[in-house]
Amino acid sequence: MLFAACAGICVMATEVDGAGTGSITGETNVVKTEGTLTYEIKFFESDSSFSTLEITYTAKLTNSSGTTQSSAVSPSSGTLKNGVSTELTITAPETAGSYTLTVVFKETINDGSATTSTKSVVISVVKPITLSITLANNSNVDFTDFTVFFYVDGVKLENSDTLVTVAAGDSVTVTYDWVTDSLSDGKHVFKVVAAEDSLVIVTGLDTEHSFYNGQSNYGLVSILMGIFLVILIIIAIYVYRKPVKNYGKPKARR
Repeated sequence: MLFAACAGICVMATEVDGAGTGSITGETNVVKTEGTLTYEIKFFESDSSFSTLEITYTAKLTNSSGTTQSSAVSPSSGTLKNGVSTELTITAPETAGSYTLTVVFKETINDGSATTSTKSVVISVVKPITLSITLANNSNVDFTDFTVFFYVDGVKLENSDTLVTVAAGDSVTVTYDWVTDSLSDGKHVFKVVAAEDSLVIVTGLDTEHSFYNGQSNYGLVSILMGIFLVILIIIAIYVYRKPVKNYGKPKARR
């Protein structure tokens, strides 16, 4: 901030403290590894008295260490119209983790005076959980174009709707990559359910299956192996500390 003094007048030269506001909006902040998602960015300046107004932006995606991810934001810079949204496409890295999308807005008015403001949003990049169930049609009737949904722990996954066709005597495998960052560790159950308007009789519908998140389904085996290892250690300690009979006696008298 610079000050210049003159006869009775004090002039301050600095960046203009603009009243404009930038924003970032999107439907979700969770995306699968190497997947894409979109955000809308917008900048609004309510003061219409400026003779000229230019709004530009730069955007980048950084990991938890602050390293910028190459080619992760498109377009990564540009010019905005006042109050008009522009779409950014984010390409997620192949490594799961927490990332930050940062957008710096620059507002230049009148004689070139400028101000900048920054908005950011945290993005969770996760490995999808693949849910898969085989549906078998043991009837003599073809079931075509019926919709099924996946349920996890009794909750319907709204975006999991899949159009299925199973010919008589045939089977088909239905798969869904579930992208979530809020699933608790442990055992979970899932199933496939036909939509309410689908009158089909197919083996595999409403049949529960299980998967484990954050731990192995061999947990019981691991516990038993741990107990067995402890027993071996106790036996080894006992053998090592057991006194030897006739220790110190001449060999002929043992």
